[in-house]
Amino acid sequence: MITLGGQAFAGPFLAPLWSAPRAAGLYAVLVPGWRLLTFRAIYFGHCEDFGTSFSAGQLKNHERHPEWLRIAGTDWNLYLATHEMSFSTETQREAALGTLVRTYRPEFIHPAAAQEAPSLKTMLLAQAMRSNKD
Repeated sequence: MITLGGQAFAGPFLAPLWSAPRAAGLYAVLVPGWRLLTFRAIYFGHCEDFGTSFSAGQLKNHERHPEWLRIAGTDWNLYLATHEMSFSTETQREAALGTLVRTYRPEFIHPAAAQEAPSLKTMLLAQAMRSNKD
């Protein structure tokens, strides 16, 4: 269990090994933080059914995946956390997503509001994190 923006999320789960729940809700894409067992959210989104529209196998097909890899370096550094909202409407999930994004302020936002490339700050942090492992 991890708390992001005041909401409890299940996970984080290693993205390549994640088994998607059959429910609607919010999701967060995370990378390891500076300290052991800490994580940093880089993207938030929502979907109607994780099992059919956003499974670990489809993660590589997401339009933001190349940018996440620039931060993480590899799929094995990407983690997912989910906040289930069974029987929610798209409007309810979008409202919850908006509140979460305003509270947490991730580097990448929803595709409609995202930039073409990550900021210089994000790229420097990612480079420092990768070189710090040596």
